[in-house]
Amino acid sequence: MVIVNTQGIVLRAVKYKENDLILTIFTRKLGKISAIAKGARRTKSALLSSCQVFAYSTFTLKKQGNMYRVTQTEIIKSFYEISYDLDIFSYATYIIQLIDYNVEDEVTNNRLFILLAQTLYLLAKEEIDIVFIKDVFELKFLEYIGFQPIVTRCSNCGSKNLNNSVFNIYEGGVICENCRELFDYNMKIDLTTIRLMEYILNNDILTCNKAKVSKYIVKELDILLKRYLNQYIDNRGFKSLNLIESIENKKGAE
Repeated sequence: MVIVNTQGIVLRAVKYKENDLILTIFTRKLGKISAIAKGARRTKSALLSSCQVFAYSTFTLKKQGNMYRVTQTEIIKSFYEISYDLDIFSYATYIIQLIDYNVEDEVTNNRLFILLAQTLYLLAKEEIDIVFIKDVFELKFLEYIGFQPIVTRCSNCGSKNLNNSVFNIYEGGVICENCRELFDYNMKIDLTTIRLMEYILNNDILTCNKAKVSKYIVKELDILLKRYLNQYIDNRGFKSLNLIESIENKKGAE
């Protein structure tokens, strides 16, 4: 019998039978796993608080066949504040769905785990630029799963002179002025946006949150990342993405 103690964040909780939950948990030691939490839906259950979506806890897991069973938990951070704001909730849901649908089961990724925990911490705070935090998460997420765009040199010739360069999603990054005529579907991009992407890739999300970034640059980065993720990541079925687009369209109209 295998028993594991590991930190984890709940990505999904599905009702099972009368009082149980089937959890999808992103853990430090095991990666993404499924686990059954017996009796977790009872109001007096000791497992209740740790089995909510977004909850960050220490889990004691017992392997039973192809699934784990949650036998004990200790809450570290519930991130309950996220559920009080529909906008924040929508962004947080989108972020955990990115991990849930794009990370393979039982493959550890400690950098991604830390990124998720730090992102939820920021989303639970007041006075943040949620669009920028989403963009930072997306870019670092792409890096950690192997789809990092090339932003420090021309993705075609390798030149580090990026003045008057463009971005090409299909070529996976920045294209310099000398190579831009070789490719179709180039996107205009400000040099400041390129430097910002490099900064994000070189720093953790807590540090990036302190950066002063203009709304214009955030908007340009957001548009670029949406197109990039549509090419490399299947996120089209996310209801949370539709909510985010509605929120951003509403803000743009104000």
